[in-house]
Amino acid sequence: MQARAKPIITLLEMIRNYMMKRLSKKRAEIEKWKHHVGPNVFKYVEKMKSQSVYCTPVTYACRKWQLVGIPCSHAMSVILTSHMNPFDYVDAYYKKETYAKAYQPMIYGLNGPKLWPRSENLPVQCPEFKKQRGRPKKSRNLQSDEVGKGGTTKLRKNYYIGRCGLCGQVDHNRRRCNRRGQSSQATDSTEPAAPTPCSEAPASAGTTDPARKKKKVT
Repeated sequence: MQARAKPIITLLEMIRNYMMKRLSKKRAEIEKWKHHVGPNVFKYVEKMKSQSVYCTPVTYACRKWQLVGIPCSHAMSVILTSHMNPFDYVDAYYKKETYAKAYQPMIYGLNGPKLWPRSENLPVQCPEFKKQRGRPKKSRNLQSDEVGKGGTTKLRKNYYIGRCGLCGQVDHNRRRCNRRGQSSQATDSTEPAAPTPCSEAPASAGTTDPARKKKKVT
């Protein structure tokens, strides 16, 4: 939201205006419903009706009705065979009355700063602003179980188990390992190998192979 970078009073005021408009918009949309359920639920029930033609009224184990709350194609086949209304078996969560109760609370408007009572005390000054280094941060820090931008999760430190690079133990790292001194002594004790003399002296830059010389035929 754009209110994230605003001061605390402006942030709360923008959130209040947003919620007030949202509740009013939802109440107006519910009044336009032509059925006892929402438009998307009504389309889903009609889709299950068309798929119920290929189902026989026998036992089933898809459990879609129990999970979603709307009769599946198997249950719809039994309901239509028994000449019952399928919307009576839709969960109350999707009914128009439930939606109306959810968006029934009203958020009333408040007086703006121009209508606030004036105080005789000195005005409260803003704290001294100190600009931080780098680009200002807009997004908040995500929790370890939240999905980041792009739908990818990032490995957090609370799931990371650090190990020592020398011995592989968990309770310390490379700098506090006891083998660090032993490995440094071992490298100091080893003497470098003596260089072996070259059997052939390198050719000078000016000399060339006479076999590779080609004479130009005039």
